Amino acid sequence: MTLLVITWNYPPRRGGIENLIGSLCAELKKIHTVRVITSHARNAVADENVFRAPLPGLMAFAFYAIWRGATLLARDKEMQVVFGGSTVVAPVVVILSRAFARRAIVQVHGLDIIYRHSIYQLLCVRWLRFCDCVVANSHYTAALAGSKAVQQQRLTVIPPGVQREHFSMPSDIVATKQRWGIEDKNVILFVGRLAKRKGVQEFIENSLPEIVQKVPQSVFLIVGDNPNESLTHRDDVAGEVHASVLKLALDKHVRLLGALSDEDLVKAYQACDLVVLPAVDLKDDVEGFGIVALEAAAAGKPMVATRVGGIPDAVEDGKSGILVAPRDYTGLSQIAAELLNDSELRSFLGEYGRCRVAQEYSWSRIAARYEAVFDAALRGAR
Repeated sequence: MTLLVITWNYPPRRGGIENLIGSLCAELKKIHTVRVITSHARNAVADENVFRAPLPGLMAFAFYAIWRGATLLARDKEMQVVFGGSTVVAPVVVILSRAFARRAIVQVHGLDIIYRHSIYQLLCVRWLRFCDCVVANSHYTAALAGSKAVQQQRLTVIPPGVQREHFSMPSDIVATKQRWGIEDKNVILFVGRLAKRKGVQEFIENSLPEIVQKVPQSVFLIVGDNPNESLTHRDDVAGEVHASVLKLALDKHVRLLGALSDEDLVKAYQACDLVVLPAVDLKDDVEGFGIVALEAAAAGKPMVATRVGGIPDAVEDGKSGILVAPRDYTGLSQIAAELLNDSELRSFLGEYGRCRVAQEYSWSRIAARYEAVFDAALRGAR
């Protein structure tokens, strides 16, 4: 099979969607031919199968994707599937697939469906209903797509995968803790771009003081920075978080590490005792899945998160982690403190999570589910 992928989000850009699309393409390339059309990126490594827009900006990318996509489809009759990485490329995917009699499949993530802008809803979201298949990253996201008139029979749910071996690579935890000044600390970790929906500032203001009171040696590591390359997020959450830390005199209990390399990210997971995702429920932003939960599980670490958006798909409550109601900061505090003081419970949750990702979320298994969707779409065409 030859697959044409059109996506705004692709490495070396960093983020959950970028990791998902990059890892999926890498897995599919093992047995298929995959051509990728994506946005302009500085310092990108040249790849003969990756075609990048020569200029930055969404409109430049859209026109380039249509031109380059038409060229590739006209030249390669075996390229029967046009796959879009998010809702923003749905119009391009549908136009190309209809013009060349190919199948249109688009993946959706959550925010890309509900983004509250009338022009975006008209020009992008409405095109989902014309796709042959829409792949949602969680049951929650699938319900959002259904609310936009995507027919149920055209919807399927496939979660992200995780490179579990990557997060279990051995590292010197003692050296890592010394480097970040957290030796002899109980470590709580957050990983993700600092969008408001992640709830990091609220967690610091409403839960961390109580955790510190119960577990004085606790420290909160924050890995991530403002999503400067995002099409939708422009808030300086990192600055707001820093201000809250200073206001509450928690500077000895918080480390803002910014964006880390992949190697250092693994070290952060291995050095922590538990991982938190205190996401909040916002009308104009959602947590479509929560891939950090899979990364934590792959590293054998328990997850404490809120029951928001697609997170319940990512965390098996009471088994790979603990879920609480959104904005239940007392619950977050109590559970985090309990886990920090109970190594056996942490070990149980972490080991269950590790086994779960091995059985359900390896990229080979996830890629096979995408292949089944592509095959079904092609059988429908015939």
